[in-house]
Amino acid sequence: MRVILIVLFLSALVNNSSSQEYLKGRVVDNNNTPLFAANIYFKNNITSGAVSDFNGEFTLLLTSISIADTLIISHLSYKQIKICVKDIDTNKYLIISLENNIILLDGVMITARNPVSENFSVTKIDRLGIYLNPVSSGDPLKAITSMPSSTNTDETANPSLRGSTSDRSLVVLNGVPVLNPVRNSRVDGIGNFSLFNTEIVDKQYVYASNPPLTYGNTTAGLVEIETKKELSTNQIQLSLGLANAGIFASQKLAKESFIQVYGNVQFSDVFLALNKKSLPRVKYFGSTDIGINSFIKLGKNATLNTFNYFIDERYNVTTAVFSYEGMSNANKTRVFSLNQLKYYTAKGVFSFNNGIDYSASNYDFGNLITRDKNLQLYNSLNYRQPILSKASIQIGISYTFSNAAFKDSIPLLYFAFSPKSPNLYADTILKNHCIEGYLYSTWDINKKLILSAAIRSNLPVDQQRLNFSSQLGLRYNLVAHHSMLLSMGRYYNYAQPYFYSYKYRLLSSYQIALDYTYEKRNTQINTAFYYKNESGEQFNSDFLIFDRTKIFGIELYFEQLIFKSLKFSLSNTFLKKTSIIDGESYKGDPSLNYFIKTTLNYTNPRLFNLAITYITRPGLYYSRIDSSYFVDEYDLYFPVYTDINNAQYKSYNNISLTLTRYFSFKKSAFILFASLNNLLNTKNQNQVLYNSNFAIKSFDYYQLRSFYFGFVWQL
Repeated sequence: MRVILIVLFLSALVNNSSSQEYLKGRVVDNNNTPLFAANIYFKNNITSGAVSDFNGEFTLLLTSISIADTLIISHLSYKQIKICVKDIDTNKYLIISLENNIILLDGVMITARNPVSENFSVTKIDRLGIYLNPVSSGDPLKAITSMPSSTNTDETANPSLRGSTSDRSLVVLNGVPVLNPVRNSRVDGIGNFSLFNTEIVDKQYVYASNPPLTYGNTTAGLVEIETKKELSTNQIQLSLGLANAGIFASQKLAKESFIQVYGNVQFSDVFLALNKKSLPRVKYFGSTDIGINSFIKLGKNATLNTFNYFIDERYNVTTAVFSYEGMSNANKTRVFSLNQLKYYTAKGVFSFNNGIDYSASNYDFGNLITRDKNLQLYNSLNYRQPILSKASIQIGISYTFSNAAFKDSIPLLYFAFSPKSPNLYADTILKNHCIEGYLYSTWDINKKLILSAAIRSNLPVDQQRLNFSSQLGLRYNLVAHHSMLLSMGRYYNYAQPYFYSYKYRLLSSYQIALDYTYEKRNTQINTAFYYKNESGEQFNSDFLIFDRTKIFGIELYFEQLIFKSLKFSLSNTFLKKTSIIDGESYKGDPSLNYFIKTTLNYTNPRLFNLAITYITRPGLYYSRIDSSYFVDEYDLYFPVYTDINNAQYKSYNNISLTLTRYFSFKKSAFILFASLNNLLNTKNQNQVLYNSNFAIKSFDYYQLRSFYFGFVWQL
């Protein structure tokens, strides 16, 4: 009897029937990919319409009046089309294909939103893909953490790709680098969510290895975000959750120009009251942010894209480091403006990118008191031109000016954060100039082979040395659905200074990677092998300094659409990391024999969307304090280590649930969402703590079970 009931229940989830007459169909793009949230309605009765679901499918009620009407199909990122209903065979399943928006100029077709290095990105994610990602919480950078190439182990949004630290990777928005692209950031730069609203995103390219040399200042990976270039309809969106309230508005300004404005207020009282036991250390958090994104068509040949952003954020958290526990108080104000001007000629495209980024932050914890101000100016000029029909080149020059002002009180001893412990005072201003030029080229050798090659070099100033970067990439499309990408190169970047290192540290890396992809309608398989040799002064969680790191990794990803509404994915990463200190080799962190991420995702907009995610990996390594000795001069116990990374935390395990319900009401939509993080309330060890003489140790944990819910109302 139970089996019969289960079968009946599952059948009810995936089958719907009606005695009324309906027009049924699917909306797809040029590549036959289903399009979610396409609007399908009648010209003379716009209130009688439908919205395509996650499979691109829709069902529209037909009446005697609508038979003589015109059907309109529109989508924010595609050209609108109109079809006379009388020309449609309503007894057949209708397939509607929408075309991408493309700029056509003097016979030369230029897809403005696609970078020259597009074929050499490991992953491309669009706005819908971000929303559907079960671990993203609707955030562009958190969506990356579900990828096998993301080796982020701290439950945050900061990109950490293929074993490298987050300060080696770069995030770019419309051609302009955005450093520290996360909010609720601590003094070490780690943050919970990105600064970007997904509603402004068109596409996001992830280069997990060998970032294209069209940009500099990265030695690990690159996340390149392109914002929308067209708006088909005006929109107002309201959102409210346990810890957030926001508004988002999109408005056309002219035929091909628009503006998007959003604002959010973050508050903690209700969320912390409901999750008090799960977040015992968090006392308060809050923020206010405002973003304005605009796309302006300047005459026939030019476009201007601007993104301006302001955020004021603060938090109070009980923090424990080594043997001291106390309150951390932080607040940060940040404002930046990113601008991209493009000019199209009959032969190519000029682009001028400009960014101004300023922040002021305060942080207090024990004897660590920081008052920091940072300014970054960025300008680049680029030119891209196709050569015949199978090759393309892009050249450019960039200039980055960085200014960091510190007025800090910092611990004299790396392990002593008590207010009574000795400290040092720093009042310094650091400046860095970086002038670079590059040449990037691609060549479609034949239908199966695509070759890319690039060089990039700085113009040394202020006693800098010459840093010459180069890379080579080869994509081979073996047969239908199969492709391989071989890439290698040498790279440089400057790490941002902070209280433990008052200097712009030059980092470098050599890396080689081989990626394989198999994609068919219901199945996707990805594998990768990579090796990195990284140089430059780096710090681990125990404040130990190492000057070189070797990384070897293997990735495997499998995704299967089991049936129309159920998708399963599984990824695993093996990572061997070796840190070198004074010529001696030690086990690096993270070193992972496995890093498994698996998701079961049920999608049915007529009912609900449910995702179950399970993540497991070995515990990270740390350097155990084995004994201590007392020093009268400082009235403190000094820790004694016998080895580096000689202890390991317990295995990490996390099961989480996300639930979404989508309601369509004529021309508006209402989305309810809820999430339950760490369902089993597993105590995953995050940090080792000690008493004053380091004789007794205990552990701090990652986030325990927490609950969140809210809604989004699209008007």
